[in-house]
Amino acid sequence: MIELYELRQFIAFADTGTLSEAADSLHLSQPALSRNMKKLEDSLGVTLFVRRKNRLELNENGKYFLELVKIFLYDADSLIEKIRDFDQKNRTITLGVCAPAPIWRLVPFISNLYPHMTLKTEIGDNDRLLSDLGNNVYQLAVVHQKPESTSFYFRECCRENLLFALPKGHRYAKRKSLSFAEMNGENMLLMSNIGFWDFVRTEKMPDSRFLVQNDRFSFNELVQASSLPSFTSNLSQKYIETAARRIHVPISDKEASVTYYLVCKNERKKEFLPLFSAL
Repeated sequence: MIELYELRQFIAFADTGTLSEAADSLHLSQPALSRNMKKLEDSLGVTLFVRRKNRLELNENGKYFLELVKIFLYDADSLIEKIRDFDQKNRTITLGVCAPAPIWRLVPFISNLYPHMTLKTEIGDNDRLLSDLGNNVYQLAVVHQKPESTSFYFRECCRENLLFALPKGHRYAKRKSLSFAEMNGENMLLMSNIGFWDFVRTEKMPDSRFLVQNDRFSFNELVQASSLPSFTSNLSQKYIETAARRIHVPISDKEASVTYYLVCKNERKKEFLPLFSAL
């Protein structure tokens, strides 16, 4: 019977070219390595080496066997990685979302309903999310438009209303509502990776300059200390820590309010029905 350690020692010998160097690299005595190579030959029933005085070389059998062993050991090494990836995949719920807020809403439900599962989230474009959901890149997706395809099962999961967060001394701080157009041109603080909400920056307020932050803590610290306006929403106020001492003014544009839909493929409806029912 051939052992894996013998094959790895055979590779080590082929890589170094001598028994002594191979033995050193393997932290093994040279006589022990020599015995293992002889045992390997006996197990195969063929000779692999040309033995000369104080020297060992691969013969033609050995050279061919070396090619086979490299392929075999690559497969053997990848076997562990593949089974671990498979296990991790079976214990992971992959969720694609069009904006950050649905994550805050869904995480507590998923954690309670699927306590042995790991949640992996990713923010992406609405259409791409549905395409990737159909191709099993995600098990669940959250989009801001009802899916048209009959291959999906979906349910409303939450609604988000965007607001301006103004310092108390801001000229619009006493307004009951504000439009994007009225705030266009203002310098503002903004979190990065806001998903589809990025249209506010590019389309609704193209004349504004945005100081973008990647870290939520740093963003909140800046909001506390700065006189620059920022955004907040009904969901961020409910689920995450937001900066105090700000006046929250609703945004009058219809685009500032959105309904999110949790979606899965029809064939996975039974698997995630507890989650849909809990919403």
